[in-house]
Amino acid sequence: MKSGRRSRRGLWAIIGVVAVSGAIGAAVLHWKTAAPQAAAPPPPAPEGSTGTARGRPNAPVTLEIFSDFRCKYCGILAEAVEPLIVSEYVNTGIVRMVYRQFPVGGQLSEQAAEASLCAADQGKFWAYHGALFARLPRGELRGAGDLDSAAREIGLDQAAFTRCLRSGQTRARVDADLNEGLRRGVQGTPTSFVGGRAIVGAQPFEVFRAAIEAARPR
Repeated sequence: MKSGRRSRRGLWAIIGVVAVSGAIGAAVLHWKTAAPQAAAPPPPAPEGSTGTARGRPNAPVTLEIFSDFRCKYCGILAEAVEPLIVSEYVNTGIVRMVYRQFPVGGQLSEQAAEASLCAADQGKFWAYHGALFARLPRGELRGAGDLDSAAREIGLDQAAFTRCLRSGQTRARVDADLNEGLRRGVQGTPTSFVGGRAIVGAQPFEVFRAAIEAARPR
């Protein structure tokens, strides 16, 4: 997908400028410092757009998280906040949570995104998602071999996983999410959308709770 690769290269160029000029270390957002903010309602996602979801398809509120498996703030969100959202809102049928690929951390970020969709094709996306983010703070997500180790850890069919990853068959789905994020103004990870509100960074659960409650039909 050459157009997708060009989009990624263009995004990395922008990120490079931001990284030089900004104080990234103090941010709760990967690549760009940003405070929590409300946004105008984003354009609706196109029918049939990609994304890996959990929760009832007809849940009244949709939460979309644009994320990168090598982004430490995405890891904080995944480990500390997502389980609370799942417990209080996804498991009770209120929220449908959609993970969207936004790999901006280089080649391994792209490979991890593609690998996660290979896991999704075996029905184990969320297990793989958890395995990758658990490895991040331990420094165990440094190369392609770690993607294979995570696949073994959760019991994937290793031969099928390897074929999928080597074939590049999930690349177009990653590019579709990346391009959708760019269309909607995502500038860094994690960036989440709840109803008409953008939540930028690894914000506390209370921020997500307030956005979800505001988006619930009355």
